[in-house]
Amino acid sequence: MPLRLLIVDDHPIVREGLKAFFGLYEDLALVEEAEGGREALAKAQNLHPDLILLDLHLCDGHALAWIPRFLELSPAPKVLILTSFLEGETLRQALHLGASGYLLKHAGPAALLDGIRSAARGEVPLDPAAVRLLARPHKDRLAGLTAKEREVLSLIAQGLSNKAIAQRLGIAEKTVKTHVSSLLAKLGLKGRTQAALLARELGL
Repeated sequence: MPLRLLIVDDHPIVREGLKAFFGLYEDLALVEEAEGGREALAKAQNLHPDLILLDLHLCDGHALAWIPRFLELSPAPKVLILTSFLEGETLRQALHLGASGYLLKHAGPAALLDGIRSAARGEVPLDPAAVRLLARPHKDRLAGLTAKEREVLSLIAQGLSNKAIAQRLGIAEKTVKTHVSSLLAKLGLKGRTQAALLARELGL
C-alpha cells in the first residue's frame, strides 16, 4: 500500500511543489494538505495519514504545540519536520515531543524522499546540520554498556529498525528489543530517537 501523506505548510507554493513531487512515486499517496495545525488535526482525524510532513511555522502559530496532538490520534501517524529553520532548542523540543525526524527544505528532493521512507520504517532521519547542532555529550556515558549494546546503539544510529539489526547481527528480533530497552535505561534516554541522536553525536 502507498504511504499516505498529509502536507502541513503555510506556503501554497511549497504545498503545490510537494504535491507534484510526490505524484512521481507510486509508493507515496497524498491524502490532503493544510496550512495550519488546527486544519491539519481535523483532516488527520478523518483521513488517518501514515505520515504528517510538518513545517514549523504555520498560519496559526508554531507547529511544536501540535505534535503531541497528532500523536494522540489512533492510529498515530509519524510526524516528520520539514522546515527552513534550524535552531538548537527548537530541534530538541521537536524530537522530545515525538517528531520522527528533522529535515531541512534546502537539502533537496532526494534527501526528502529518503527521509520520508526511513521515517515510515520507524527510523530517525536527521539533516546532517541538525546532528552537528546538537550538543556533544561525554563519551563516558557509554561506559556502562555491554559490547553488544554498543553494537546495537551503533546500528540504531545508522537508522536500522530492530528487524534489520537482528538480521545484521544474526540474532532474534526479541533479543534486539531487549538490548534496546537495556541501553535506553542505562543511558537515561526515552526512546530510539534520543538513542540515535546520542550515537550520532558520538560518531558511532
